Amino acid sequence: MSRSIKICSYLLLPFIYLVVNVKLASLGESFPITIVTFLPAILFLYIERISIKKLMIALGIGTGLTAFNYIFGQSLDASKYVTSTLLFVYIVLILAMTWSCRFKTISQHNHRKILRVFYGVVGLIVMLAAAEMAQIILTGGSSLIEKISKFLIYSNSYVLNFISFGGKRTTALYFEPAFFALALISIWLSIKQFGIKTPKVDGMILLGIVLSGSFSGVMTFILFYLLEWAFQYLNKNAIKKKLPLAIISLSVFLVGLIFAFPYIATRLGDLGTEGSSSYYRIIGPLAMVGYSLTNIDGVVRFGSLYEYVASFGIFNGADVGKTVDNGLYLLIIYFSWFAVILTVWYMSKVVKMMRTAFGNNENFRVQLWLFMPMSLFFTGSIFSPEYAFLIVCPFILRKALNITNT
Repeated sequence: MSRSIKICSYLLLPFIYLVVNVKLASLGESFPITIVTFLPAILFLYIERISIKKLMIALGIGTGLTAFNYIFGQSLDASKYVTSTLLFVYIVLILAMTWSCRFKTISQHNHRKILRVFYGVVGLIVMLAAAEMAQIILTGGSSLIEKISKFLIYSNSYVLNFISFGGKRTTALYFEPAFFALALISIWLSIKQFGIKTPKVDGMILLGIVLSGSFSGVMTFILFYLLEWAFQYLNKNAIKKKLPLAIISLSVFLVGLIFAFPYIATRLGDLGTEGSSSYYRIIGPLAMVGYSLTNIDGVVRFGSLYEYVASFGIFNGADVGKTVDNGLYLLIIYFSWFAVILTVWYMSKVVKMMRTAFGNNENFRVQLWLFMPMSLFFTGSIFSPEYAFLIVCPFILRKALNITNT
């Protein structure tokens, strides 16, 4: 029997990028339901075989972390514990299924059809962001963002407030600029799994990230581009045969970097400005992270994050923040040194992968594996199915395309 799957099933993946933040319904005030709420069921469309051993290992790690958090974490709001724990377990299940499953193969003649849909998704999202930016420049506000916000899982009110004070950021079909940029990079990596050069799409992705105003997005794109340049040209064979092309591509990139330097310098300067988004995401929470790593009562039980963060009095704009917009910091607050150990272990695997990637970085392999830890710096909503989809979709396609180095 053929192991190929009908094209219509895999076409669902690029479509989901358009509606990943669209709210279908909600259970209470803090649990929106979207299409990716049903992601484990959607995965069964593609699963051919499950490795029970891998699945049990992944679920075992998740169970151990959950038990550690319950035993050692301090509870500041017991009413939210169950909901928050269920979200974490759900994310563990999605990641476990993606890691342990073999997906049905996408046949060669269907590659172009899927890519065309991805190109259409990129074009639609970036054009919408451009329309939002044009409206912001011309009118000082964006009724387009406001109208779209009504259909999303969370309100864009803080973005609209930022725009009203002269800021320029776009969100397209997403609830915040950082998530918008994260979605674009996820789409970019999904397209790269097909192993073709797409300079026009690369440019569109970069334009969308710039329009979003996400500093994390810009820096991630720069890092991934530089890594690909290094892997492609910094080896003996490439230097001999492709030196002129290497110099030209690097020169073009450096010219673009010069134009982007004022923006990068400004955002780096914001790291020292209390109340700025950069400060609140990177610098401000370090006090909480340090406390979690050095004190027995520094671990916070699921559901108690708001109260814990508010107790530190870190300003996000004009108000005291109640969330953590950095996924790595969030993991440390919940799991203390276990989060650090797992991060170091994972990054050691990526570093080993990088050593063998020069001249052989098949379909952005290193960038794909680096995407998961990098994505933690985009958002604190890492226990949401919406975030999980952006992480696992490129991996699903890589497996479905039968790429050997996964």
